[in-house]
Amino acid sequence: MTKDRKFVKISLNSRRRQNILLRAYKVRYMKGNFIVIEGIDGSGTTTQTRLLCEWLKKRGRKFVQTQEPVKEDLHIGKVIKEHLVQDDDNHSPEAIALAFAADRLVHLEDRIIPALKEGKTVVSDRYYHSSMVYQPEHGADLEWVKKINKHARRPDATIIVDVPAEESVKRQEKRDGGKSSVIFENLDFQSKIRERYINLEEMLNEDIYVVDGLRSKKEVHRDIIKVVEKVLEK
Repeated sequence: MTKDRKFVKISLNSRRRQNILLRAYKVRYMKGNFIVIEGIDGSGTTTQTRLLCEWLKKRGRKFVQTQEPVKEDLHIGKVIKEHLVQDDDNHSPEAIALAFAADRLVHLEDRIIPALKEGKTVVSDRYYHSSMVYQPEHGADLEWVKKINKHARRPDATIIVDVPAEESVKRQEKRDGGKSSVIFENLDFQSKIRERYINLEEMLNEDIYVVDGLRSKKEVHRDIIKVVEKVLEK
């Protein structure tokens, strides 16, 4: 009986090792590069994502421009954007975190991983880093949020466009005509979110670069290009 138990234990451990090696193989031999642009609301992530993709296009690089939450019809991200984020009073931070995580895994399977296998550069406006900073600030446990996102592929580089909370709110008011009702948009909240973003590299132990988002769009874009060129050269 003891031998049987030992044999089962060894077999299970061996299978786990095989699964780990298989996942590592799949990630290792994806030909493309995965770049993520992050930052607090109003920092300019969408603009910088667009500018980066335009730069890739001019250089003849095949790329996919995407974002989270995903906005297409019949996609989880569209429900998040139209319902959960606009009215968090009726939903727990855990429910919102799970919705984002589900949207993310579908996003990976449907768009990001197929593009990487084809050798394309994927540029995403936001990724799991947003969940790591926003959901815990709303009350979800950070370690739990990390756990439900553990199957999400790591980017080759994450670039945080950093602006002070005051600038964030100023830009949002200009963008929305002073009528924004989204739950992620007040000065104290954005200050806390910015601090979490700054601490992400230490918390996640991955390649994260911070660029000064207070400068002109062209200057911020130039700094992002410097990071991306290093990634593409690897």
